Amino acid sequence: MLRASNPVVWLPALLAAASTVFAPVASAQTCEGARPTDAAGNQGISYGTAKVSFYDAASGLARVHYALSGPHAPPVASTLEAGVPDAVVVAAQAADDALAKYAELSYLPPLSDADSPCASNGGSDAVDIYLIHFAAADGQAALDHCEAGSPKRCAGFVLVENDFKGGGYANVAEGMRTVVTHELFHLVQDAYDAEVERWWAEGTAQWAAKQVYPELQDLERFLPAYFKNPWRPLNVPPNGVITDFLYATAIWPVFLQQRFDASVVREVYEGFGQGADGALPTTDVVLKNHDSSLAQEFLQFAAYNATTAGLGTEGAGYSDGASYPAVPVKALTPGIDPLVSDIDSGLGAYYYSLKPDAPLQVALDADPTRVAGLVIPIVDGMLDLTGAQPLPATVDGEATVVVAGQSLLRTDAPFSLSGVAPRTGSEAGAKGDGGPDSSGCSISGGARENAANSGAALGFVVTLLGQCRARRRPRKGR
Repeated sequence: MLRASNPVVWLPALLAAASTVFAPVASAQTCEGARPTDAAGNQGISYGTAKVSFYDAASGLARVHYALSGPHAPPVASTLEAGVPDAVVVAAQAADDALAKYAELSYLPPLSDADSPCASNGGSDAVDIYLIHFAAADGQAALDHCEAGSPKRCAGFVLVENDFKGGGYANVAEGMRTVVTHELFHLVQDAYDAEVERWWAEGTAQWAAKQVYPELQDLERFLPAYFKNPWRPLNVPPNGVITDFLYATAIWPVFLQQRFDASVVREVYEGFGQGADGALPTTDVVLKNHDSSLAQEFLQFAAYNATTAGLGTEGAGYSDGASYPAVPVKALTPGIDPLVSDIDSGLGAYYYSLKPDAPLQVALDADPTRVAGLVIPIVDGMLDLTGAQPLPATVDGEATVVVAGQSLLRTDAPFSLSGVAPRTGSEAGAKGDGGPDSSGCSISGGARENAANSGAALGFVVTLLGQCRARRRPRKGR
């Protein structure tokens, strides 16, 4: 629902933060990028000779620039504020909502461009948003100037599509709310490290926009690009300048928030420049501070992804998992040895279905530092995460077997699954060898329990229940 004017209900929180919303920036370096208001424009995009106006957000923390004529002018409809195009007003409101939410989540604000070495800083130290007409994109974050040192921290501005015609959005308001919140989070990222990996930058920007406007469905629209290819490591997107996979990796911060809380995503940004090199190694450090690890949580993540599309029991996995797409599952035939052989490389996930006529002991043959697996029983047609067990495990009835990478190494990590009739009585040996008398490691509730990965020196934690707490035009650049 469109708001009729600059709202006042959220002004107090914004104004209270106004004195600290812009972080100080060190002495300006060289100009990194021109603006559409400059003669040369930004990468050839210029307002040219068109008359230009601007509109300040209610908080004063953001300024929207727009042309009054020509191809970059927004639609002229003005129903929200007299004399100001609705697209401009909604963009300003979205900017205020985003900046307020990111401050609430304790992120650093975008760095100030007050001491910009460029021809223009937009006329103020507010965050600048320029409405333009893209040929094949809907938004872009651009750098103004950067601090010296590492990590590379930069101030910047954003470019946003002016009318969203043919872009897959229901209307201009939906487009503005989706893209402005996404692109402003890129400026937040740049306050930590402007050279963050693309997949993490785009995935967390999608996640962040969802924090501002939970009702928007942009995050969900891109998810098929990951769920169709779960074997592909999160940090290894397909080749190409722009791929949907980058945006689909938003499912990883969604998972981290659900398993812990939203602060974990911020802690990864705060960890940049403190020793670990890369988003996932830094995530591992953060997770160890939460008594877990990247390997443990990726197996959890893979299990959560098995229960989407309404395939999991109620209360397990993602809170919104029923609206997420399903992962591909390969059916295995009992009696064949091995049941399947495959090769992992990095943090990928593989899914197999089994429906033996009699109990079957399923084991994973793999380097335990590279690959781990678990079995999720299917009860009344639904995946029951409360009954999940690490391999080896006995499958008695229908089940899904999940195999997931445990290492960032990109060399081949072959694995195979075998299935034999379980041993009985004295054959089973001591309790805990994976035979039918073993208590296994079935997990229920939200408590963490240590589980032994049979045949592996690597221990991992499995907590599988409980919540701690249409293709459109691609975005250009980042």
